[in-house]
Amino acid sequence: MSKLQAPHTDISSSPTEPGSGTDRRARLIKIIVEHHLSGSTAKLKLVDVAEMAGISRQALDRYYGDLKPYIAGKRDVADLANGQALRSQIQTQTAVNDVEAKWKQKIQKLQTEHEKALKMAIDTHITSLMNTDIALLESNQMRVSLEKQTLHNAELLKKIQMLELKQGLSAVASLEQEGSGSIPKQNKIIFDLDIEAMCITYQREQSLDGFEQEKSDQVRKIREKLNKYVGTQNVHVILFADRYISRFKTFADRYTSLTAEVSLIIRLPLFARSEIVAFLKHIPSGFKRSIHVPYSDSDAEKKAQRVFIYQKYPLPLKEIKWADDADTPNIAWGFDEVVFFKIEQGN
Repeated sequence: MSKLQAPHTDISSSPTEPGSGTDRRARLIKIIVEHHLSGSTAKLKLVDVAEMAGISRQALDRYYGDLKPYIAGKRDVADLANGQALRSQIQTQTAVNDVEAKWKQKIQKLQTEHEKALKMAIDTHITSLMNTDIALLESNQMRVSLEKQTLHNAELLKKIQMLELKQGLSAVASLEQEGSGSIPKQNKIIFDLDIEAMCITYQREQSLDGFEQEKSDQVRKIREKLNKYVGTQNVHVILFADRYISRFKTFADRYTSLTAEVSLIIRLPLFARSEIVAFLKHIPSGFKRSIHVPYSDSDAEKKAQRVFIYQKYPLPLKEIKWADDADTPNIAWGFDEVVFFKIEQGN
């Protein structure tokens, strides 16, 4: 196959790519084109493309983000072809794929109609007694389902009430008068991610893309909530750089706010500098920003901590690797304070 490039789209090497960026770009384009020519209907996943190209998912996002629409099938792969012959071959395969999709849709429609006709024929031969039994069974199943939903709704309402109470207490928290000698009340608001639920879903579906998407969605929702505190005096955003080796809840409970400070404590499981800097850009100006990074120089201790914390629903292995290879935060990224603390075993 000819060496591939993208003459009709803006896919030239980024000035920030490493020295081998051109070869890697050509390798990525070749993977995309070969997948398209194979006629496979399977979705091409970003994490699989990165692995085949010998790079990390984060590097793919950082240096080759312009290729993601082609991987997702949102742009014409023919734009990546070098030479009329290859372009024609891609266009022919696209036409074949379209025809196959059209016929599959038609066959599926015929199958659906056939199943409806078959069901109608069977239903006409069911006796009134059988209909009564089926109705009783369906009624019982519906009752059980409604009971479960009612219990679930009650649990959710309880959680909402607890969160509202916690937020209300934080909002009215105030300091004792100076000179009283008493410990000031803590005005802390904690923003956590449900990592355990994400791990449960991952163990069931085995979708790393799904895990990463859910994590991104939860981080985005937290980021959007920060705008509610614009206009509040002395706001301090404390980011907990989660490396999955220390419990966020323990850190948040132990954190002591400074005098007259509103502390927004956020769990942030992001590992690339670009991701963290992008998050900082959405923090309202005027807010103090600090990041606390748990540290351990022992691989055995890290592994033991992760087994202890996530023993029931383990993290994806690639998520752990990205956490271990995370960029080290620096004041120059836009922080007022960077704190490293040694983890306590069993925490």
